[in-house]
Amino acid sequence: MNAPTLPATSKTRSPYKGLDHYEEQDAPFFFGREVECDLVVANLLAARLTLLYGQSGVGKSSLLHAGVVPRLRGTPDLAVVIFRSWGGDPAAGLCAAIRAAAGVESSAGESALADTIAACTRRLGRDLVIILDQFEEYFVYHPREDGDSTFAAEFPRAVNQAELAVSFLVSIREDALARLDRFKGRIPNLFGNYLRIDRLSRQAAREAIMRPLEEYNGRVAADERMEIEPRLVEAVLDQVRVGNVQLGGTGAGVIDGAGARESRIEAPFLQLVLTRLWEEESTAGSHALRLETLDRLGGAGRIVPAHLDAAMDQLPQPEQDVAARVFRFLVTPSGTKIAHRASDLAEYAEVSVDVVGLLLDHLGGPQARILRGTGDGRYEIYHDVLAAAILDWRARRLQAIRAARSRRLLLSLFLLCLFIGSIVGFELAPPHSAQKTTMGWLIALSVAGEVLIFGPWAWRILITRPRAASRLARTARSSRR
Repeated sequence: MNAPTLPATSKTRSPYKGLDHYEEQDAPFFFGREVECDLVVANLLAARLTLLYGQSGVGKSSLLHAGVVPRLRGTPDLAVVIFRSWGGDPAAGLCAAIRAAAGVESSAGESALADTIAACTRRLGRDLVIILDQFEEYFVYHPREDGDSTFAAEFPRAVNQAELAVSFLVSIREDALARLDRFKGRIPNLFGNYLRIDRLSRQAAREAIMRPLEEYNGRVAADERMEIEPRLVEAVLDQVRVGNVQLGGTGAGVIDGAGARESRIEAPFLQLVLTRLWEEESTAGSHALRLETLDRLGGAGRIVPAHLDAAMDQLPQPEQDVAARVFRFLVTPSGTKIAHRASDLAEYAEVSVDVVGLLLDHLGGPQARILRGTGDGRYEIYHDVLAAAILDWRARRLQAIRAARSRRLLLSLFLLCLFIGSIVGFELAPPHSAQKTTMGWLIALSVAGEVLIFGPWAWRILITRPRAASRLARTARSSRR
């Protein structure tokens, strides 16, 4: 089946995606996953429930949005719903997405998931394919969800109703696969049909470099076309092999160099390097992606890890300190992303909403692309592969904060000694003497210094931290309900 066509690409747009997921409209530029797309589509058409899993950052969302969904939409007797908004009420959200696909307005009394599917398939006169993307986030936001009207009950009920004209695909990170045991007793043969998506092979990665460029050149005028040096292609593939590039100390381990040319390729790192090269060559007015430019930028080993550091270095030191506190709530220690509203992050980080808002605007901007809005007022990290880099950066920043705190304590001790010495000197100085005046000024200076050092700390301890603790307690109680 042919992918949908798009308008001609402008010369300012790269055919590569950087850390963006490929979306459905990017299908003409999505290459290297043809075999996987065919396998997923075949399983969806043949089975009631398919589990698709793979490691974080392997490209599951891009495969589904830009590869699988366009193929399914080309099948006339199918309707497709792809869902990944797990933060609120997922049962209600999925029902709303199904009704939107069928052109059915929401009613005052919301129907159960199975009833919604039945009504919408009757209206459409077609079978329904429901793709549940980033399913690991369901377990993050609803760790203990249960009850008759919850997703934990509605989803198995819909899967088990054989008369429904629907098939499901659950896409989940490999490290969260065991959490599906929550549904094991409710969905017979839960793990009976599964597919594992691996990282790109070298040949598939080569197609992901060359064919989007060919597509781009076919859509623009001759004087806007971009070429690529063959030796650059091989150099990039060598440098973005699994284990060659790490976004921080908590990233994946280094692999053995043996058999390097057959090693798998890190797709997000490949896209990030290609996007950086494109930006560099376009800015210089060049019409070729060159190995010389890659070498000048320090290679993939410098381009990729520097992405986060470069964005964070643009922030003033106080904003970096706020970012370190905010990141704690956006990435779990195990590297799972969590979305939060700006107001919640402000409470957790013990700063004002305005301060957090400015930070989110900066880190979510087109130049940074560290965070992004989820469309419902919440924010999350831009891509899973940034989780390790963020954890590493936060650890380094906290170390710098601790070092600065040690320096402040030393300064405080100095001011305390100055205060005590000045008090003694003030008492011993002759009345109305210049020495007594000087001692008075030193007393005032030492007191002012101590206030400047400990005032903000005392405010956080006595005012903002209790408020944040109260907010966290309310959130915990709400999630338990």
